[in-house]
Amino acid sequence: MAKEITLGFILIVVFVVSISQSRLVNGAPQVPCFFIFGDSLADNGNNNNLRSFAKVNYQPYGIDFPTGPTGRFCNGRTTVDILAQLLGFENPIPSFAATSCPDILKGLNYASGSAGIRTETGFQMGARISLDKQLQNHQVTVSRIASTLGNNQSALQHLNKCLYSVGMGSNDYINNYFLPQFYDTSSIYNPEQYATLLIDQYSRQIKSLYKNGARKVALIGLGSIGCTPNAISTFGTNGSACVNYMNSAVHLFNQKLLALVNQLNTNLTDARFIYVNSFGMASGNPAAAGFKVVNVGCCPVNNFGQCAAGQTPCQNRSEYVFWDGFHPTEALNKITATRTYTEFDPSDTYPLDISHLVQLMPTTILFMMVVVLVDPICGAPRVPCFFIFGDSLADNGNNNNLLTTARVNYQPYGIDFLTGPTGRFCNGRTTVDILAQLLGFENLIPPFATSNKGPDILKGLNYASGAAGIRVETGSQLGGHINLDQQLLNHQVTAIRIASILGSKQSALQYLNKCLYSVGMGNNDYINNYFKPQFYPTSRIYNLEQYTAVLIEQYSRQIMTLNDKYGARKVALVGLGLIGCTPNAISTFGTNGSACVDKLNSAAQMFNQKLVSLVDQLNANLRDAKFIYVNSFGMGSGDPAAAGFRVVNVGCCPVNNIGQCAAGQTPCQNRSEYVFWDGFHPTEALNHITAIRTYTAFDPSDTYPMDISHLVQLRL
Repeated sequence: MAKEITLGFILIVVFVVSISQSRLVNGAPQVPCFFIFGDSLADNGNNNNLRSFAKVNYQPYGIDFPTGPTGRFCNGRTTVDILAQLLGFENPIPSFAATSCPDILKGLNYASGSAGIRTETGFQMGARISLDKQLQNHQVTVSRIASTLGNNQSALQHLNKCLYSVGMGSNDYINNYFLPQFYDTSSIYNPEQYATLLIDQYSRQIKSLYKNGARKVALIGLGSIGCTPNAISTFGTNGSACVNYMNSAVHLFNQKLLALVNQLNTNLTDARFIYVNSFGMASGNPAAAGFKVVNVGCCPVNNFGQCAAGQTPCQNRSEYVFWDGFHPTEALNKITATRTYTEFDPSDTYPLDISHLVQLMPTTILFMMVVVLVDPICGAPRVPCFFIFGDSLADNGNNNNLLTTARVNYQPYGIDFLTGPTGRFCNGRTTVDILAQLLGFENLIPPFATSNKGPDILKGLNYASGAAGIRVETGSQLGGHINLDQQLLNHQVTAIRIASILGSKQSALQYLNKCLYSVGMGNNDYINNYFKPQFYPTSRIYNLEQYTAVLIEQYSRQIMTLNDKYGARKVALVGLGLIGCTPNAISTFGTNGSACVDKLNSAAQMFNQKLVSLVDQLNANLRDAKFIYVNSFGMGSGDPAAAGFRVVNVGCCPVNNIGQCAAGQTPCQNRSEYVFWDGFHPTEALNHITAIRTYTAFDPSDTYPMDISHLVQLRL
């Protein structure tokens, strides 16, 4: 019978002849802040309130920690706790889950027991905070720091000086690859392929951290996971001291991680990345360091390999390598931290140790739009609900079950999204996804098509549909779609459901008055209507000025419906972007020597001018509401190279005959350097910048008359 579920974390098994002499730390810390990403080797309480077996806020954990059990998977301090002390911090770095806003300038710990590089890793243990989610939590912190320090430049200068520790991958083997009863990865990939897959994803995640200002980064290699008491008792050793095939798999990962460190240091010359050789530190003689027990944990364990609650651990803890079935004792953590801070052997760290890493001075400040000045998002979201109307720039799956070619619930779409392809026309998150996170929503706003009738709808819904427009017929050549009139009817259904949940129509209206509404329509009325005369007669019936006036008149009625019937009081109207600069437009129409298709951009500008006038009109006539204009066109007119983009007129993925990614084709690897994902739609990298500038205007022209961060504060 298969062994019960095991806890996911590996231990860094470090054996050393003696603890190396570290520098005395006097005065201020050597870095102003220390940010920690990882798994249970670093978790200091982030899992305490999750529905998870991977939490240890009970005795005998913390028996040697000053305040008792804290959620640390140890009898005392973890390696990162001791590193913080060696760096000169007076107190351990606090957990993200329990922090308050003033504490964040010194750093935060995002680590989570059973978490991994891959999103699914550790799911059998219950809730956990994957590395992707930890990075999203750090994005919230970055925004708070920008707000606390008062401007973007100060925040970037602060973040450039911090130390970042990232230790991930153990659970991707322990709680994924080597648990075939729960995961299929070992049947799909051999160890070499799996290690490559992990490193590819890890590389993208580390580069995301770099984009948020990280310039001094320690990447922790995996330790000897085949030598843990749990591994030995679960898999057996076949006469060896450890489970050799597990250690061999880890060795493959570490080799590729070392190569990644070299690659990052070559390509990102204003940053420094180091590799911590946890595996190599494990090759010494434990007895020489005073350890007498190496293959049994100090505490009696339960069927997850954790200490059994309330049981008495060993008394001679300094003689044990392992505290429980997976995790090291504080005695071993002291050695690991000391060798990481000041290397005992030249192979302990590469190319330098942390004591030298922290002395480096940052040389370059990242493009300032990566960090944004926003108000601190502590506690509840800034608005109770967020409703989204739009086209493929916002669609998150509403078209998935329609008879249409305008749907993208297939690979490579979603390659950088947590759950893979969802119907988003992007490699990752859309602008409205990122806006929802900036607003403080814990989860992304779900699509109307798959929403239930329960209380979840109180947080908002996304009605957007690929190929849809202001006009009913727009996009019909692509098949089924949900035009704006139908999206408004769908919202009527939602409003009725909310009235049922809250008990009355009046209560529903009062609630809906407080929500934020994003409406982004009109792109397809040009791309998939006016400029497609083979399908639509509009360009023969109207000149451009007339057509734009017709669109705005209809749009005005639709927005009024949203206000009059459904209580919308805080509404962001998203202007059209540079539709003449998309790869599809350029290849279809040609540019006649220009960088873009000028006639398409002229049409978008004409629409936007009338949309600004509509915003003024709505604000003048509807005094109990506030409408804002989002200047997508203006935001797209800057220098893309200043934001790190190198490819501006070709999509990242190979496209089919309608400008969408061809199914199953391999996209570019350097997605953060591309403006466009496919023939029409931006990459997540560009969406990130757009969302930030929409939330907090970088330039006064970004939004009018205010940005979303101010709109949501209004009491109407």
